[in-house]
Amino acid sequence: MLGSFPSIGILFDSFERTTKPKYMKSQKLFFSILFLIAFSSAYSQYEKGDISLSIQGAPFTTGYGIDDFGFIGLATSEFFITPKLSAGVSFFTTNNTAFKNNSGTTIHSYGVIPSLQYYALNKNKFNVFAQIGYGYGFEDLTRGYIENSALTVFNVGVGGNYNFSEHWHVKLTIPYFKAQNVTIDAKAADGATAFIGIGYKL
Repeated sequence: MLGSFPSIGILFDSFERTTKPKYMKSQKLFFSILFLIAFSSAYSQYEKGDISLSIQGAPFTTGYGIDDFGFIGLATSEFFITPKLSAGVSFFTTNNTAFKNNSGTTIHSYGVIPSLQYYALNKNKFNVFAQIGYGYGFEDLTRGYIENSALTVFNVGVGGNYNFSEHWHVKLTIPYFKAQNVTIDAKAADGATAFIGIGYKL
């Protein structure tokens, strides 16, 4: 996150005290140009035919009296049909006990979610989008009586990118997930969470 830059003013004061007057204007101009290049560069917007790749992660908790703590990972590819609309596919994996396992029960899942993204804001540095997707996967339970059960996954949400270079961006997505284990007819996940990660535009 960009903050204030008091050091720029300190540098100018120092130059005024120590540099000959005939060089002061050129030095101030030089630093002003550097500042504008660093913080006002116009990066390219998404256009028809662009492809974007991203990796994101989010915490994943499960409660069995004592909470477990794991993660959800997403690897996503988007193809821009128009500057406002993209078709994407996300590969996901989860592990509920990657960092903390108090229950002795592990739940691993993986699958794929095709999606559509509508970019309400497609600017040089910022992009804001709405997303909807529906996909399938598998869930591996260690509760003893079933493994590799089938999942359906629905998600709808919002997200945004901050483009810090021509190709690279930070990506934040906040989807609402509803995952159903169709093999045992039980809810696998239900709720919203924030995914954060990094992306690259080809």
